[in-house]
Amino acid sequence: MQRFGSSSSARWPILFAMQGLWFLPSLIFGAVQGFTTGSWQMLSFAIISLSIWPIGKWFKRHRDFQLTGPVKFDGQDVWIGDHRLPRREVFWREAWHKYLWAGFEGLRSQGSRPVQFAEAKARGFRGATNESIWIGATGFEDQDFDLAEDGPHALIVGATGTGKSELLRLLVSGFLSSPSEIELALIDFKGGATLARFAQSPSVIGLATDLNETNIEGIATTFERQLRHRQELLSQARVSSIEALWLAGGVLKRQVIVIDELGELFRQHPRINSALEQVAARGRSLGMHLVATNQSMSGISRGLLVNLRARIAIGEMDPIDFSQLGFRGRFQPRESHPEWRLARLKKASGVEVEFEFPIGF
Repeated sequence: MQRFGSSSSARWPILFAMQGLWFLPSLIFGAVQGFTTGSWQMLSFAIISLSIWPIGKWFKRHRDFQLTGPVKFDGQDVWIGDHRLPRREVFWREAWHKYLWAGFEGLRSQGSRPVQFAEAKARGFRGATNESIWIGATGFEDQDFDLAEDGPHALIVGATGTGKSELLRLLVSGFLSSPSEIELALIDFKGGATLARFAQSPSVIGLATDLNETNIEGIATTFERQLRHRQELLSQARVSSIEALWLAGGVLKRQVIVIDELGELFRQHPRINSALEQVAARGRSLGMHLVATNQSMSGISRGLLVNLRARIAIGEMDPIDFSQLGFRGRFQPRESHPEWRLARLKKASGVEVEFEFPIGF
């Protein structure tokens, strides 16, 4: 039971009356001056001020509101949530303009999402360049991701149901359609639900899951041997990177290690953490890259995180996790297209981009 009038609308008249008492001395002084000297100017000024004051208070009260809720236009009035804006745009605040622009842009972009997805799917989710992958859209623009340039390794973080596995499948689809020579090593510790569909691709060199008796320690050893092998090839060719080896006529495929549920993998097989740390620390110039998902920052070592320089946050996240990922401010997901999810990408360069990606494809 409410014992006190807790609504702001109930308290406002009382506060209004109390603040109005500040004008009482001026009214009294003006009245005394008028009756004793015949000079009524002071009283007139006090009355005018008292008349203008509530108008100003009402105007300010209707301009100070929280910018939340959907943007609407009913043909006559513009609304932010349940608040109707003045019909004269000259009375609008700058913050209202920005909020409205973002809101209307979001409404328009939702209508273009199916077209953007269909076009991206038709080209195998390839980006604008040979090395980039289409991962979604920002407004009306396609959002591409170049692992070698924007990473060279990537971490996707999001709670269960936010769509991180969907985004991982989107990335793998783009890798497999790349015109560049590439090979994928897939590790799926969600029973193969995310990555099993790609197992038969010629570019996939292996799939490990938590449901079969996979020799994870053997896989870790293979990664370490692959690092040494690639170092020897570059040393023999007297070059410092895989790109330089290609220019010199050498042949070496780029290799991407894709892991779904990194934390669960480490929990069951802690030995592989050391191997993946080596890949993350030395793999860029050798053409070995790591792309992994996890539900939170739990279980990810500092030595690994420092080299997972491309980070993607999906959905509402724990503020501490969001800060550890290196994002500025706080991510507050807005409403997106029904078959899309909202995420934020932080590239190795420090650039942050908010984008939407499709699910259920």
